[in-house]
Amino acid sequence: MNSMNPKVIKTNVKGLKPLCNDNLPFGRKIDIFRALKEWRQDPQTKSAWLSQKRKSFATALREFKDLYDAKEYFAEFGKNDDSFQIFYRT
Repeated sequence: MNSMNPKVIKTNVKGLKPLCNDNLPFGRKIDIFRALKEWRQDPQTKSAWLSQKRKSFATALREFKDLYDAKEYFAEFGKNDDSFQIFYRT
């Protein structure tokens, strides 16, 4: 990602929430990145690709949560991306 297309992170996982805002310096995010890696590699965590073509991210995420009955999710995407990978648990 470059400065013209910054990353956006959306999650409802309690331990990963600090990644949503960009106020923390990188050194403080290292432990959170490790927790994210463990959370993604957990056997309970599934992944899917989400498309937001011709709709807002909020609408695409709401439809995804209704369809997959996701209780926890983590999505990372660029501002101008049409599709992105989402990790979730039911």
